[in-house]
Amino acid sequence: MASQTAGYSRTHIILHWVIAALVLFQLFVHTGMENAWIVSQGGVAEGANPLPHILAGIAILVLAIWRVVIRLRHGAPAHPAGQPALLTVLANGVHLVFYALLFILPLSGLAAWFGHVEPAAIAHVYIQLAFLPLIGLHVAGALVQQFWFRTGVLRRMAVPDRAL
Repeated sequence: MASQTAGYSRTHIILHWVIAALVLFQLFVHTGMENAWIVSQGGVAEGANPLPHILAGIAILVLAIWRVVIRLRHGAPAHPAGQPALLTVLANGVHLVFYALLFILPLSGLAAWFGHVEPAAIAHVYIQLAFLPLIGLHVAGALVQQFWFRTGVLRRMAVPDRAL
């Protein structure tokens, strides 16, 4: 595993924001997939187009793999100096759950849609509900770091420290 770095690379920052946009797309624009699932189960629904959801899910999975590879090869910045231990544990936990969901959700969706694995479909629906509070916690943590502790943490995901 690589050592910690001073800041994130341009590639890591781009991956972060593209994955974030795709996750939000998946959470808020998934009606076509839901309607396609209803139709595949013998029901009737308007606007059944699963393709955007499937393509975005595959993109999330591929980009998440890329992001993990970069993190393993090049490390990640240390937590801000003076950060309370509890905040470090919470930040690490939130990031771990994010990474898990970025793999579990696309894989369960692919298993449900292409493999017709009903438990995967059920898991996919319920697990995706974890994303909204997790996103809220992540944003709140970044804002607390930035404006309460004044660590400048938001700059790390906006301005690259190094090329990669």
